[in-house]
Amino acid sequence: MPKLEATTELSTARTRTRLRGLLYLVCVFTDFTHFILVFTVTRRLAEAHAEPWFLGVMGAGLSFAAAVASLAAGWLGTRGHARAVFIWGAAAIVVSVAACLAVDADSAWFLPCYWLSGIGLGLTYPPLIGWLNQGDDPHGNRAGVSRRLIIFCVAWNAGMMSGQLTGGSLYRQGTVWALGVALAGGLINLAVVFVGATRAARIPAVVPDAASQPHALAAIASAYKRLGWIANLGGVFGASLVIHLLPDVIASLDIPAAAHGRLLAGWRGVVIATYLLMHCLGFWHYRMSVSLASQVLGAVGLVVIARADSAAILLVGLALQGQLVGFNYFSGLYYSTAGSSDEGRTLAAGIHEATLATGMAVGTIVGGVFGSLINHRLPYLLAAGVIVILIIAQSIAWRRWVRPLEFRRAPI
Repeated sequence: MPKLEATTELSTARTRTRLRGLLYLVCVFTDFTHFILVFTVTRRLAEAHAEPWFLGVMGAGLSFAAAVASLAAGWLGTRGHARAVFIWGAAAIVVSVAACLAVDADSAWFLPCYWLSGIGLGLTYPPLIGWLNQGDDPHGNRAGVSRRLIIFCVAWNAGMMSGQLTGGSLYRQGTVWALGVALAGGLINLAVVFVGATRAARIPAVVPDAASQPHALAAIASAYKRLGWIANLGGVFGASLVIHLLPDVIASLDIPAAAHGRLLAGWRGVVIATYLLMHCLGFWHYRMSVSLASQVLGAVGLVVIARADSAAILLVGLALQGQLVGFNYFSGLYYSTAGSSDEGRTLAAGIHEATLATGMAVGTIVGGVFGSLINHRLPYLLAAGVIVILIIAQSIAWRRWVRPLEFRRAPI
């Protein structure tokens, strides 16, 4: 009997390892497809001199769709529907790209077709994140959990970077070429998702051990998880401007599409470097001062972007803002995992992704309106101010949520 149990556990472990490999591949293809679509559509509209408010509405709708879908995916995932949600997400992205290829950009149907890709993203990632560290103790195996999270972060960022570079390179050949490659990537992704969902079905559900005691850091991690949700709102407020409104600034500086793609790729390169640094060094764990310092640098970066008059200055501002995006995302994932039970990680991931998408939606629409009414550089200064306000809010919340727990925490 013990031999049979050991064989079953070994088989389950192998299935989990294979599933994780497929999940990383899904990250690459999902963001590759999505960001070719985003780059192509926003660049085309910027060159057509679309108003910033319209770019803002487009980006806000995309992010709002992702936020709602993320919450729905987290809720449905806790009720045993994670595999179906996972497949729906990949299928929605394919349909979105195909519809944007078929529908004219001036049509009233174009925006809903474009926003459908946001729904696909929101449905895909909560179950995926929930499966990554299923059955593992984030406090007893910090290195293993962090390793999976860093591979996940690098995978989807690699997909995003390659999508932006591909979009910039193919854009000169025409939008049909760019969106055609995106459609091919989406179809490959859908096939991988089907295989991954099949693998996930073979893994037995993790049953919580009622006799086990929660780790001493779990309550503190849960508090930092909620602080991260606040920080997300400010960090991606600025990131949304880079993704959806920066094309307007870049076009006004006569920076070509290929250089535009390289700037965005450099931005993501800084984000990935931040992930790697955080994975290798644990100095930031449960230290609010590090998080606040990252947010201050991010605010400075947004001011630099607002004042930039060349590609080189833009890159400096993007680098400073990019480290904040990297810090908030990786720390938020880590605390969502460490501060949630195994069965609650899909919901925590859904809320984490939803706060990011909400910050992007608000940032894009507010930035677009202010950019149209006043100046297209003003939204970046506004985003810096939002970060400062949220730093104050987090400091107050830390004193109420975390400080009492640190005083009561027993030595570990």
